[in-house]
Amino acid sequence: MLFRQIVGQKELIESLIKAVSLGRVPHAQLFWGPEGNEKLALALAYAQYLNCTNRLYASQGADLGGLSSDSCGQCPSCRKFEKLVHPDLHFIYPNNINGGSVKKDSQSLDYIDLWRETLLKNDAEFSYNEWIEKMDIGDRQAIINIRDCGRILQTLSLKSSEARFRIIVIWMIEKLSPTIASTLLKTLEEPEPQTVFLLVSENTDQILPTILSRTQMVKVPRIENADIERHLLARGVEAATAHRAAGESSGNLITARLRCSHNEIRENFHASFADWMRLCFRVDMPALVAFAERQKSLGRENLKFFFEHCMDEIHACLLIGNNCADKVFADAEEKKFWTNFSKFVTGENINHYYKIFDDAIFAVGRNAYVPTLITDMSMELCRVLAAAQQALKKAGNGAKA
Repeated sequence: MLFRQIVGQKELIESLIKAVSLGRVPHAQLFWGPEGNEKLALALAYAQYLNCTNRLYASQGADLGGLSSDSCGQCPSCRKFEKLVHPDLHFIYPNNINGGSVKKDSQSLDYIDLWRETLLKNDAEFSYNEWIEKMDIGDRQAIINIRDCGRILQTLSLKSSEARFRIIVIWMIEKLSPTIASTLLKTLEEPEPQTVFLLVSENTDQILPTILSRTQMVKVPRIENADIERHLLARGVEAATAHRAAGESSGNLITARLRCSHNEIRENFHASFADWMRLCFRVDMPALVAFAERQKSLGRENLKFFFEHCMDEIHACLLIGNNCADKVFADAEEKKFWTNFSKFVTGENINHYYKIFDDAIFAVGRNAYVPTLITDMSMELCRVLAAAQQALKKAGNGAKA
């Protein structure tokens, strides 16, 4: 991975380049920030840069996309890093048994081929839920276990093969079990010479303070929408689609790519949302249970995407209900439904709607059982709609969804 392949983050990249030029390479760094902001890709590009034997510099005439320096991408070290097969590049990541190829005592090494394939296919930008689905571990939680910690210690007991810096990447360090964290504390504080730990995290509040205190924290911000749009256009996405996807991404590259690559699925989301709300309006529990069963076929990442889409539709209803229809971009069919449904979305209950879907997105990330989750959401939505109907009746307005 080259720095110039990273979407945005140029200011942060320059600070990393400067630190390396000054010889300030901390033994443990934590790249942290929200999902979809290129932090894993940035860590890998940094690791490659540290070990490149022929770094390029803009001051010497190299075209580096506006950066002052970057890896060459051609030396033996760079070629191995780009294929993720360098003998001094080690990965630790959440895992669990899948009942098939990995039936007991799982560890990261069991999934290394799948991990490399996933990294290369997705340019090192994918979510925790996508990784769980790739491993096919069902509803099991993926964690960093004692066997992975033991493997780190075993790796450090050996001499590095050829790299200037031996690199250990720990992705989603917050998934490290607190009961075994002490295994790594001394190693993080005093690693072997020329060893660099690159930790990657989305939720630093879930990391033990004793681990945080042993790392230099590198905050990776959300990606600018303009950078995401340029990236999508460079990948051949149609201009209008790229502009809309970037604007709806909230700086999350994963979301932007999903909104571009799942257009057919997205087209079905409105129909699913409209049907769901009508069933909740009628409190048709048998049909709602059947709806919940059907949704589990979406998979975790698409389900998160669906819930986010539902919040967008709720927001559109609120705008229409407050005479801001000109701020809503949609076709005639969507606008017709939103106009009818907008009377059930008010300033008094909007936060209740958002909380239902926000909590559901969090629950999906925790491997909740989808049919039960959606059935519970449906019951809560039934209550919200019933309260809205009562309010409308008191105000003397008709109630029809």
